Amino acid sequence: MDKPLKPLIVYFAPWTYWERENRSHPLARALAEQGHHVLYVNYPLGRRYLSRVKSIFRRRPFVPIQERLHMTVGGPVLPTYYWRDMLYIPPQGPSWGQNAFIEFLVRIIRQEPFHGRELIVLSSRMISQPFVRRMQPSVYAIDIEDPWSHFADEWKTPREDLLPALRQFCGEADVVFANGHQIAEASERDFLDVKPQILLNGVDLGKFSADPSIPRPQDYPPGPSILFSGTVHERIDFDLLKPAFKAFPQVSFVFLGVIFSHFQAQAKKLHALYPNVHFLGHREVEELSAYLQQADLFMIPSCLDEAWTRAFPAKLFEYFIFGKETISTFAIKDIPPEYQFAIRVAPDSESFIRHLREGLKGCPRGDQIAAYGRQQDWHARAAQVTKSLGLA
Repeated sequence: MDKPLKPLIVYFAPWTYWERENRSHPLARALAEQGHHVLYVNYPLGRRYLSRVKSIFRRRPFVPIQERLHMTVGGPVLPTYYWRDMLYIPPQGPSWGQNAFIEFLVRIIRQEPFHGRELIVLSSRMISQPFVRRMQPSVYAIDIEDPWSHFADEWKTPREDLLPALRQFCGEADVVFANGHQIAEASERDFLDVKPQILLNGVDLGKFSADPSIPRPQDYPPGPSILFSGTVHERIDFDLLKPAFKAFPQVSFVFLGVIFSHFQAQAKKLHALYPNVHFLGHREVEELSAYLQQADLFMIPSCLDEAWTRAFPAKLFEYFIFGKETISTFAIKDIPPEYQFAIRVAPDSESFIRHLREGLKGCPRGDQIAAYGRQQDWHARAAQVTKSLGLA
C-alpha cells in the first residue's frame, strides 16, 4: 500500500532582497531541511523587479533550490505593477493580474512533484487570498510582518478604509503569526479577532558566526566602532545621532547596507561634515560576518514612529551572535528579561551618548549574548511554524 504524499507548503513571499536573505528564504529552506515539501512563491513588488522577473520566468517557471524546496518567481502575466494590488484585494474581487497569477500557480501545483499533495498556505500578503479561495487548502496561515500603518501613505488611502480588508484577510486564516508583541497588540486592537502567535526573525548560523581568523576588511575604518547593518534611508534618526558623531570623533559610526537612491546625497553630506561617519554600502550576506565581528557595539537608530518601532528588528539576533551590546532608540520587549542587559535603550541624543560611552568599555557577559543568539536560528522558527500548522 502506497504511503500518502506529504503535504505541500505553498509559501508566498515578495521578491525583495530583505525577504530573500533575511526572512522568507531562510525559513523556507529550514522547513525543507526538516522534511517538508515547500513551493516558495517569490512574486515581484513594484516596477523595479519587473524585467528581472520576466527574464527569469522565460527560462524556468519554477526551479529546484534544494531537496523538497522549489521556487517560482511569477507568471506569464505578472500580478501587478503596483504595491497596492499586491497587498489589497478590492471589494469587487481580484484584478486581472491577480487572477492570471492564480491560474499560473494552479497549473504549477498540478504538475510533479506537487500533484496530489494536501495544500497548506503560508503568506505575509493578501496576494495569497484569491489563491486560497480557489484552492481551499487544509490550513491557511498568515504572517503579519509590519504594522500596516504606513501603507495609507503609499496608497493615498486612509488607514481606516484599509482595516475592513485587513480584518477579512486575517479572519480567513486558521493561524495568524505576528513579528513581535507590539504588532500583535496593535493588530488585536485594530482588526484581529484572534490572538496571534509570535514569530520573530531568526538567524542563519551558516552565514553569521564570529571567526577571528578572517582579517579585518580593508574598507573597515580604524579604531573603536559602532555599526548599523541594514538599508540606509530617512527612517534612521540622524538628528539624534549627530551630537554623538560630534562628541566621539575617535569612534567610527559604520553604516553597512544599501543606501536608498533618494538618500545618497544626504549620506555624502553627512560624511563630509563628520569624517568618522562611514557608509560602506551593500555587502553580500556571506561577507557580513567579517564586518560585524569588527564592531565594538551595534545600533538600531530608528526614528520613533510606529511603522519602524513595532516590528521586531530584523538584524538583532545577527548582532547577538557576535556577543556585543546593541544601542536601540526604542525598547524591544520581545527579548526575555534575563537578556535585556544586551540592549541599551536610548530614545534621545543625551542617552545615546551616555550609553555609547559606557558600552565602549566592553560587556563582560558577551558570551551569554552570543549563546542566546545562537538559539534563535531558523530551524527553531521552522519547528514553531510546523507545530502551529499541525505538521510536527
